[in-house]
Amino acid sequence: MPRLSRALRVDLVRSDEGARHLTTFVVAAVCTVLLTRLLLALTGYPRIGGDSGLHVAHVLPGGLLMAVAAVLQFAYVGRGPRPVAALLSGVGFGLFIDEVGKFVTSNNDYFYEPAAAIMYVVLAGLVVGARRWRRHRPLDADERVANAAHALVDGIAGHLTPRQREEALRGLEGLDGQFAAPELGALLRRVGPAPVPVPARLEQAWVGVGRLFDRLATSWWALPLMGACLLAQAAGAALVAAGAWVTGRGPGTAGLGVLVGAGAALVFALAGLVQARRRGRRAAVESFQRSALTSLLVTQVFLFAASQFAATAGLVVDLVLLGLVNADLDRMRTRRAAAAGAPAGAGAGAPQRVHSSTRTAP
Repeated sequence: MPRLSRALRVDLVRSDEGARHLTTFVVAAVCTVLLTRLLLALTGYPRIGGDSGLHVAHVLPGGLLMAVAAVLQFAYVGRGPRPVAALLSGVGFGLFIDEVGKFVTSNNDYFYEPAAAIMYVVLAGLVVGARRWRRHRPLDADERVANAAHALVDGIAGHLTPRQREEALRGLEGLDGQFAAPELGALLRRVGPAPVPVPARLEQAWVGVGRLFDRLATSWWALPLMGACLLAQAAGAALVAAGAWVTGRGPGTAGLGVLVGAGAALVFALAGLVQARRRGRRAAVESFQRSALTSLLVTQVFLFAASQFAATAGLVVDLVLLGLVNADLDRMRTRRAAAAGAPAGAGAGAPQRVHSSTRTAP
């Protein structure tokens, strides 16, 4: 048995940017599903190929985009392809999962009502899995060193931007006694600045958006505004579902999904407002995050069956609120990590594995 266990073991080193790329993947997938259905509704559900007997389902370009993302990962080293691969694979997966109704019904029913529930289960499972994957065990010392070495690959090839180098150096802080950490730090400092490529420019744009959210999140009115918006959005979604019920269309699976999602989002938002006084800002913002995620991954997906326009508007609101909430949480984590004397997100206080070749500091 020990020999079999060793044979089946897979050694995987987690990326310090994994949570960011997983978030990009899931958000891109959700946005693609909602925007695809909105575009099809506005154009009257056209058939690509017309009356020629051919129909190019959008699951095919979805698969092509996922294949392109995989090729980028296989064919290139370093961190450069990852943001693009995360975006392309998210869009491709959204196009794929949007047509799940055709493949679970004998009559290829795109409008199969439980398809929204299937999409929700898959996407929500990805989000929950990604959050548990990162929170279950922070990056240990060996993984932080390995991520710095991965960044050095881009630096050797002349593709490491100054901001990426600073992030890699921050990941090495406090690891002077770890194997290869001082050498990696010295090499990273010797790497010259590289021209900022297009993917990095897009990433910098996202960083700029993040800084804007940081400034907004620190405003005195940010917390009550987030709570009020979450409450209003949950109530609005519930009213749309109730309206469909009153007009005789019946709740159906989608209507019940909207009511469940809106109810859960409403509870989380109310809990956040209560916790703001009892347990402080962090507890309130974490509850707001649960509310926004519930609305994005449950309410809006099911709401699309009742009103594409309402779901698209809700998507925009959810993304803005989620950006504000995450910016506030990141700011608080950074302060807590700085107070503990470790870089944010580096797994301060986590148990560190001792590498067999680790040398002790003099």
